[in-house]
Amino acid sequence: YPEDFNDYIDSSEYLALIDLIAFLGQNISYRIDLNSRENFLELAERRESVLRLARLLSYNPKRNQTANGLIKFEAVSSSEEIVDSNGTNLANQTVVWNDPANPDWREQFEKILNAALPVNSTIGRPVKKDTVEGVLTHQYRYRASNTDVPVYSYNKNIDGRNLPFQITSVDVIDGVISEEPPLPGNSLAFLYRDDGRGPGSANSGYFGHFRQGTLDQGTFTVNTPSTNQTISVDATNVNHSDVWLYKLNSIGAESELWTKVEAVEGNNIVYNSLRKSVRNIYAVLTQSQDKINLMFSDGVFGNLPNGDFRVYYRTSINQAYSIIPADMTSVGIAIPYTSAVGNQETLNVTLSLKYTVDNATTTETNVSIRENAPATYYTQNRMVTGEDYQVAPLRISQEIVKVKSVNRASSGISRYFDLLDSTGKYSSTNLFGNDGVVYKETLTKYKNFVYTTKVDLEGIVEEVIQPILAEKQLLNYYLTNFPKTIVSDLGASWVQTTKGTNQTTGHFEDVDGTRFQVAGFTGSALRFLEEGTLIKFLAPDGYHFMTDGTLMLGDPDHIGALDYKWVKVVSIVGDGAVDNTDGSGPIILNDIIPSTAVLQQIVPKFSKTLVETVKTQIIDQLFANKTFGLRYDTNLRQWRIVVENNLSILGDFSLGKTGDATNQQLDASWLLLLETDGEKY
Repeated sequence: YPEDFNDYIDSSEYLALIDLIAFLGQNISYRIDLNSRENFLELAERRESVLRLARLLSYNPKRNQTANGLIKFEAVSSSEEIVDSNGTNLANQTVVWNDPANPDWREQFEKILNAALPVNSTIGRPVKKDTVEGVLTHQYRYRASNTDVPVYSYNKNIDGRNLPFQITSVDVIDGVISEEPPLPGNSLAFLYRDDGRGPGSANSGYFGHFRQGTLDQGTFTVNTPSTNQTISVDATNVNHSDVWLYKLNSIGAESELWTKVEAVEGNNIVYNSLRKSVRNIYAVLTQSQDKINLMFSDGVFGNLPNGDFRVYYRTSINQAYSIIPADMTSVGIAIPYTSAVGNQETLNVTLSLKYTVDNATTTETNVSIRENAPATYYTQNRMVTGEDYQVAPLRISQEIVKVKSVNRASSGISRYFDLLDSTGKYSSTNLFGNDGVVYKETLTKYKNFVYTTKVDLEGIVEEVIQPILAEKQLLNYYLTNFPKTIVSDLGASWVQTTKGTNQTTGHFEDVDGTRFQVAGFTGSALRFLEEGTLIKFLAPDGYHFMTDGTLMLGDPDHIGALDYKWVKVVSIVGDGAVDNTDGSGPIILNDIIPSTAVLQQIVPKFSKTLVETVKTQIIDQLFANKTFGLRYDTNLRQWRIVVENNLSILGDFSLGKTGDATNQQLDASWLLLLETDGEKY
């Protein structure tokens, strides 16, 4: 009480002690409150607390994703004495992929690669085959002599930063391209891909696999196993995908690769989709600064770790960025290999990026974890409701961003649902619409075939190539893209001799009544008139065609009126100018055309067969494993060969250089491209 205090007490240490106790109590209360907040995911601020609470909800936050992709072989050379089919020594000679100045580039390119491959796994006999997003993909493996992990490091300047990259051994499993687990002494693997668009395509050729970052390793020993044991890896910025764990044998070499499982509900170290026999499993837990912990099983649902282990991991820069092709060119690596005769040689490969890579992401932020952890826990690892479909994909990767989503109970009534009145009072409903669209679409079709002997090729010509020539799609492409022959300047008009059901006979004559010769009996445009030719007639001035094959005076402004008609030539007798002895005309058309109809346009006949000389040329080209094309010659109405030196594969279809023979690859008029990868066409 105030009366109990004097001046001495008021200024004494006793009052200071009271103030100190009050200050201490306030701080303890604040710390308790602050620590309590760290136990709630919505309020937690410390990274460690957010990660801990997220794992409580069976959510393993995602670490940074490294930039990775395929990089194409641009040039190769070898120190080995290699001779091509022309006797050229390729030792230390650089061969460029798809080199227009070198007609033998493909043979030389693959001979150099074959020299570095095992005898039983040369080009055309891959270690593994698969199809990735519709693109044929083969895996090959060098006969390398390395004893360490097959990674080749290099640096590139990306957006002003000098970043480390590594070319790694690549695998393809179930249509997915991925990095092979790092293993000392393993030979580097690479891919061959063919999208059917020729060697100049960015998706055709030989490819390596690159990843941003640096591969590192650590060794640890477990002498006393315990349940749910964890091992810490203190390296920072360990990316989300590149972690592998090996059991070591008695000499310290990798003997067994342990299986990594996701540390989330439904696929963890206790409950997972692996077979019962797979018991050597572990999970990777994300820590602050993208450090990791290796968590092992409980000894019941998986084996406890015991002995020596080695963990491989890759650290990346933990930033989001894009790599354009100009950023990654002329990457050179030197691969040591053992030649077929046992000598140590070196294969030099130059690689360049052909597409933009933008799959690098940063580690998942606290804000993202707070949103995604409770939401994905709600889905219970399944997608049933509309909300599940909006939320569940977000747990896969930081790259997935929800732009827009709409919940619908119904998106409309199916067009195939029969609309009937439920009361039965009215009959079926008639539907009318004005939103129909007619369109055309140009598609590229692909077919594959293989052969063993020259006899096989004769069957391929008859059973594979010629049926393609008879397809309606190819005929439609011909009618759309090849020029029409306009003959209105000849003044040729039709003279009907006889008519029948959907057929008429007659001949052509000029304004003076002189009959025209056709087919091979004339040098004019009427030489294209032969069996199978399409021709277009115009009605005379002031008239129009009717559906019954007559002419009517006036404008074609009523139903059944036409101002032009397309017909096909059924047959021609002789030169097409002399009537037959039975009184019929020499030319038969497949529709009724009245006299005085004006010939306006001719579409030369499209042949669906190959002449014998062209068949022989095709067989010779196939047997020699050459790439070539087939074009259609409208002057001869025959298919012709376009050899590889004249063939323009990458350009759009064009008749401007049709028949060009300057060996400059200018002819882009081909309709069929026959391209080989050394194994099949």
